[in-house]
Amino acid sequence: MAAVLEPITFTHSIDGDMKDLIIPKEFIRDIEKYGKHLMIYIRVTGPDTWKISEFFEDREGKIFTIDTTENQGEKISHDFLLTSVYIDDGPPLSVDIDIEPPMIRAILDFAEK
Repeated sequence: MAAVLEPITFTHSIDGDMKDLIIPKEFIRDIEKYGKHLMIYIRVTGPDTWKISEFFEDREGKIFTIDTTENQGEKISHDFLLTSVYIDDGPPLSVDIDIEPPMIRAILDFAEK
């Protein structure tokens, strides 16, 4: 598994406005770049999990600008086409004593433009 040296910044136009989503490096579980293909696996826990699904859900076929640095030092700063999205909401909030924080997992597949 590969990691990143800095947060990943995703930029995308939503309803004509440019929106950014910055994901701290601690939430990036894997990033694989080979050729013009990029796969990113994200797992976010805590109160901001909804931001992931809101930003990526139903956006397949849209262009995102991705900016980060892989742990090998390679800079990634390109426009990518989101080709596939898999989002899995983690454990639901409950009234149990052992309340688990909300969690979301996302696997994002991109093709470089």
